[in-house]
Parts: sequence; C-alpha cells; structure tokens
Amino acid sequence: MSEVKEFGIRTPLIHFVDIKNCDIIMQKIDGVLVGDMSKTKLVNICKKIGKLVGIMHKNGIAHGDLTTSNFIESGNNIFIIDFGLANRTLKSDDHAVDLRLFKEILNSAHADVFEKAWSNFLSGYKSSVGKERFSKITNKVMIIESRGRYAKVV
Repeated sequence: MSEVKEFGIRTPLIHFVDIKNCDIIMQKIDGVLVGDMSKTKLVNICKKIGKLVGIMHKNGIAHGDLTTSNFIESGNNIFIIDFGLANRTLKSDDHAVDLRLFKEILNSAHADVFEKAWSNFLSGYKSSVGKERFSKITNKVMIIESRGRYAKVV
C-alpha cells in the first residue's frame, strides 16, 4: 500500500505492523464504498477509478482484487484498499486480469449501469496508460473472455 502512494494513489496510512502476530493497524477511512453508491454516482466515479488503476498499472502494480468494494470515496478523494493480492508486474496479462475482474464485478453487481460505468472506467484508464498500452491490455481482456471459463453468459 505504501508503494502506490509514491504515484499519488490514496490508501489508508499504516500505523503499525506486528509480524509475529500477523496484525496490521491502519487508518480508518470514513467514507462510502463505491459499491454502495447510488447508480448515478457509481457511473460517474468509474472514470476516476479507471484513471487510478491506470496509474497503478503504468507504475507496475496490479491490484489483484479490483472490486467496487475496494474503493472508498472520502470527501473528494478516492482511496484504494485491500492490497492483499497485489503484485509488482508490468505484464499486460496481469493488468488485463485486473480489468477483467472489475468488468465482471460491474456486470454482476451493477448490471443496470454496467455499460456506462465500464465505458467511463475505460476512458479514465486510457487517459492514464495511453492509447497504445490501452489497446494492448483491452485486447488481452477480450482474449481472456474468449476462454471457456470466462466466456460471456447470455
């Protein structure tokens, strides 16, 4: 979590780590989980989320668990939480898996606003990673979706 702060990503502050007892004491973020927002607000905030995810990816961090429950809006800021599955990687495949999961969550938990929310997310993401990287990663997302296990269910 501390590493992504270097790129301007907001995360809770870590106050104490007890390795022996596997405890982490961190800042409580007062705010609203993106997953609990109104439909309109969720659609609008997805562009900011896409931008933040793009910044992480551009700097070699894949979150590993991109869900709307791992983003908190506090004031005018968005905090990203739960980096338990995060890893350092510049592999487009790993970044595509992040995007695919977020897309799946939007489609299942927020199906009624999926198209607009996903479009906004992609717009923000593209603004962070650039056109060439965006094309490469979104093509990888399509390849992942074409695999039997991830095939779109109609």
